[in-house]
Amino acid sequence: MFVRSLSSSLLALALVAGASGCPKPRTSAATQPTPAAFDPAQSDPKALAVVDAAVNKQGGLANWEKLKELKFTVTYKDGETMKAQFKHSWDRWNGRHYFVTPVMSTMGGKPEDVQYQEVKHDLFDLGAKPWAAQNGQEAAMRKDAEAMAKVARERLYEDLYFVALLYKMRDPGVKLSVDNAEIRVEGGEVCVPSCTSIKVSFDPAVGTETWYVNFNNESGMPEVLEKVQGAGRIGYQISGWVDAGGLKWPTRFQNLGLKSEVIEYSDIAVGDPDDSTYVRSVAH
Repeated sequence: MFVRSLSSSLLALALVAGASGCPKPRTSAATQPTPAAFDPAQSDPKALAVVDAAVNKQGGLANWEKLKELKFTVTYKDGETMKAQFKHSWDRWNGRHYFVTPVMSTMGGKPEDVQYQEVKHDLFDLGAKPWAAQNGQEAAMRKDAEAMAKVARERLYEDLYFVALLYKMRDPGVKLSVDNAEIRVEGGEVCVPSCTSIKVSFDPAVGTETWYVNFNNESGMPEVLEKVQGAGRIGYQISGWVDAGGLKWPTRFQNLGLKSEVIEYSDIAVGDPDDSTYVRSVAH
């Protein structure tokens, strides 16, 4: 079943570790200590075959594994009304994050009156002091900067899982199984002629949530993302794929229970991390 409402739950992602400031050169993206790698023995071979076939069509796991930085903007909308917007720069190679979001209470007037919150922080070294500011004014208290960094980290976890869902199905700690090999939605707009539903669960060290990704049996593409919510599921139709960094990324998720709720991704870019994006500049 599909339940109306946007998902606000968080998924613990296997991001990368790294120190703030100028990191030492790396040859690959580090992962969390435990589990440190995807274990295919914990997944159903049939589910792996479905996922791997889709990943190969979308650019291949090798292109994901060498990805160093991903930038994107995500906009949450109710009809044509913007409810929230978040801009992320994710330094996958070194575990850093730059986050920008408009203060919604300042929207609706002149563009020059809009205020923004910004955060630069380390995703794993929680002892490192984050930099946070609103409208260019740095947070005076460390506790305020840490609270803003917590929000930024949680938003990245949520927003990144949607846009990179296909590639993150082979993250450390992920377990895949076939939930239903042939889903047919009579008179529906999705899963025509049918879909295979892959259940995504996690090692307790990574997360406790359950997701379902439904792959169209004709195109092999992921078509519906579902998040277990209480006794039901929140379902989103996936569409609008674009290319960046040799990979394909979805740009639109429409709530199947409430059509006016849409999550849109834009400005998706893959590149090399620049320290100036993630490290606060110090005036001399």
